[in-house]
Amino acid sequence: MSEGEDMVIYLLPGEEKVFTKEEDWLIWDYDYAEDYDFPESWHGKVYYVKCTTAPVCHREMRPLQCRFFPLTPHLSEDGTLHLILSPIELPYTCPLIEEKTELEPRFIKAVYTVWKHLLRDPLIYDLVEFDSSDRDEDQLNIVI
Repeated sequence: MSEGEDMVIYLLPGEEKVFTKEEDWLIWDYDYAEDYDFPESWHGKVYYVKCTTAPVCHREMRPLQCRFFPLTPHLSEDGTLHLILSPIELPYTCPLIEEKTELEPRFIKAVYTVWKHLLRDPLIYDLVEFDSSDRDEDQLNIVI
């Protein structure tokens, strides 16, 4: 992501249903999975949002992947779930990353537990597996 580029977050399958799409702090849009780089099992609309007050948004109402940040799931080649520090480039400075803030163990455990449950959904599993396949495991900052 280049400097000045807007930061958007794609929602997990079905996550759009927990929003009204009337939130005044989010801009809504969608792409078709077939037109972009999504797992082959994904079809139809994939919603994404942009926070109009980024990087400070309504924490308790953010999409899940925003709430979990800077942790992101990674499946190793043997299928083991790990949490890694997100390797994506951001168009803003994140204090948690820049200041190498130590994450609360309770937060890490909670995020890990949620991902274990989310991976039961075949579409979400396919996404995490798809994203993981693009990463060099030797370059990952594994948290758990």
